[in-house]
Amino acid sequence: MSMGEGKSGEVRELGGMIEEVRHHSEEDGWTVARLRVGEGYGGAGEVASVVGNLSGARQGMDVKLWGEWVTHSQYGEQFKFSRYEVERPMTPEAIERFLAGGAVKGIGKKRARAIVERFGEETLRVLDEEPERLAELRGISKKKAVEFGEEWKRLCKEDKNEVLVRLQGMGITAAQAIRIEGHYGAESVAVVEENPYQLAMDVEGIGFRTADRIAQKVGLPLTSGFRLQAGIAYALQEAAQQGHCFLPREQLFQQAARLLECDDPNAIEEAYDAVVADERLRVEEGVELRFVPGQPSEGRATAVYLPQLWRAEQEVARHLRRLQSAEPEARAAEGALEEWLKGDRAVAGTALSEQQGEAVRLALTEKVLVLTGGPGVGKTTVTRAMVELFEQAECEVALASPTGRAAKRLSEVTERPAKTIHRLLEIDPVVWEFRRNDERPLEADVVIVDEASMLDLDLTWALMRAMPDKGRLILVGDVDQLPSVGPGLVLRDLIASQAVPVARLTEIFRQDRESQIVMNAYRVNAGRNPEFSVPPRPGDDCVHLSENEADGVVRRVVKVVGEDLRAEGFEPSEIQVLTPMNKRALGTIRLNSVLQQALNPPRAAAREVKRGEKVIREGDRVVQTVNDYTKEVFNGDVGTVLAIDPATKGLTVQFPDNTVPYDFDEVDELELAYALTVHKAQGSEYPAVVVICHGSQYIMLQRNLLYTGLTRAQRKCVFVGNRPAVWTSVRNNRPAKRYTRLRELMAG
Repeated sequence: MSMGEGKSGEVRELGGMIEEVRHHSEEDGWTVARLRVGEGYGGAGEVASVVGNLSGARQGMDVKLWGEWVTHSQYGEQFKFSRYEVERPMTPEAIERFLAGGAVKGIGKKRARAIVERFGEETLRVLDEEPERLAELRGISKKKAVEFGEEWKRLCKEDKNEVLVRLQGMGITAAQAIRIEGHYGAESVAVVEENPYQLAMDVEGIGFRTADRIAQKVGLPLTSGFRLQAGIAYALQEAAQQGHCFLPREQLFQQAARLLECDDPNAIEEAYDAVVADERLRVEEGVELRFVPGQPSEGRATAVYLPQLWRAEQEVARHLRRLQSAEPEARAAEGALEEWLKGDRAVAGTALSEQQGEAVRLALTEKVLVLTGGPGVGKTTVTRAMVELFEQAECEVALASPTGRAAKRLSEVTERPAKTIHRLLEIDPVVWEFRRNDERPLEADVVIVDEASMLDLDLTWALMRAMPDKGRLILVGDVDQLPSVGPGLVLRDLIASQAVPVARLTEIFRQDRESQIVMNAYRVNAGRNPEFSVPPRPGDDCVHLSENEADGVVRRVVKVVGEDLRAEGFEPSEIQVLTPMNKRALGTIRLNSVLQQALNPPRAAAREVKRGEKVIREGDRVVQTVNDYTKEVFNGDVGTVLAIDPATKGLTVQFPDNTVPYDFDEVDELELAYALTVHKAQGSEYPAVVVICHGSQYIMLQRNLLYTGLTRAQRKCVFVGNRPAVWTSVRNNRPAKRYTRLRELMAG
């Protein structure tokens, strides 16, 4: 029987020697290699392509793999393994192969052969017990011989291989086993057997759900105290992912019982008491529950926090009060204000309105200010006026935004450098800590943060820690947009607290009153339906194209992007499709696949790289999904793939400001960007936007999402979907119901 014969999906065993390692990740062991199949397996002597997670993969390594044969669309037949064992090289020939593969630095093919020729059948014993004897060979010093011996023992350490094998025997994947062993070493098995939920706290990439599956494999009962305690912490982690800073105690109990499928309230309460006693949670009594400014309180409750979020909320409030109470060092701003008030109050040739002038006055007299307002009210003009006046007063001004794209836009409109907040605070990407903090604060006199509605609690805390006493902080943002992805409602809470001065711009300028995009944004925000011409008229900058079926929406989007907007003069790079979600029929995953096929299909001249179901091709529009400060690209940055080189296993992406190289194992940082979620696009603007709003997305249809998508468009907005979905979104004005306490802490 040939190697690949057998039923698809059937678990099989394959063994042999690794002849070539084509790719290997030290982090999780992901490996692509060529395996010379050994005796005892069908097709002995043949070479098979194998893929899976394997720790320390090296040429010459003897392995036994368990997995299945699969057919890859590009690379053909492969053996995809999920479990493995490393066979210790025993014969001189196997040892020579292993050493010749470069496993031990300083030993290549010639030196490996010389070692085996010198010691023969004794080679294994010498390496294990008398590595200093390697100095008998010419060119190897005694010191170097000892180093070779230590490296050999590390590579062939039986304890590590035994740990990995035992972990995999517990139902733990090879990738997870590698991470667990890397953290706990020889204690890994003991930790998993005693309390697998510890993994969720200590090991990156292993959460409660994964730990729970492992716990069931090792026979830990569902009623285990370890499980119940971990489930309570997990319920708070899930709440944080939904934007909450805390949960009321009774709601936490309900959430934990649901997640744990536990109907014993006494057991939940006992586990809760144990976690609180261990100080793994923080508790505040009598916390007011108020979600919407101006509406009555929903009562008071016991608030339960993860310690990090409790401290972040406390510290943000403390630092804001510190900043407000300290005197500004730059007194010159008051003189600049007096001179400006006597003049024509113009910036870049544009006279400011009374409302805008008052906003500038507040900026020059207050230590902390929130500047808010919708589109077309001149936030940009006011921000630029502030910058110019502070500079005239010889103040050092720092401009920043939460995302790279927002920082770039801030730089363009102010004609001055702007940074992400992470870069402003000098993030250390190795330890993921900020170099700017309360011990080494920023040196700026004024810090202006744009798109402040995107500020979550953790990032705000980091910023506040780094604010010097002398500094002024100005937060600029549209409070009616979507809230931050992370926990908190920082901008909304600060405004609602009435403890921070607020300049709210409401006057729409004449030229913006002529924009259907702007006026429809205000209609939506006021709870009125947007107005569209039926049929659309030439020159309309905001239109609606009706499609009732999801497949019809997809076809219409392809036509709008590929033909209609191009006919109106928009370049492909100027068009952005936005949708509420990633999954389902109208999510980014499907839309990106369809748009890629329509706009950049496979062709002989375009090379590509595949990772699972994801295909990235030369010419594709892609988005960076994490901040990478080494490459200077940030979450949300959109670029175009210029080149893919299979020989060097690398690709190059052209972003607006720089060209960035990636290795193939960094492709997970990129996703196709023909379509983005509205959340991902927040903080960015595009010349033309296509917004999908369809009844099938009913879970996500709400006013602030529609408003945010609409206001991403600069010159053209095309809605595709059905009208009832638009009306549903407008009517659904559920503000983000998040449990936060910053408003109360500031007001008190």
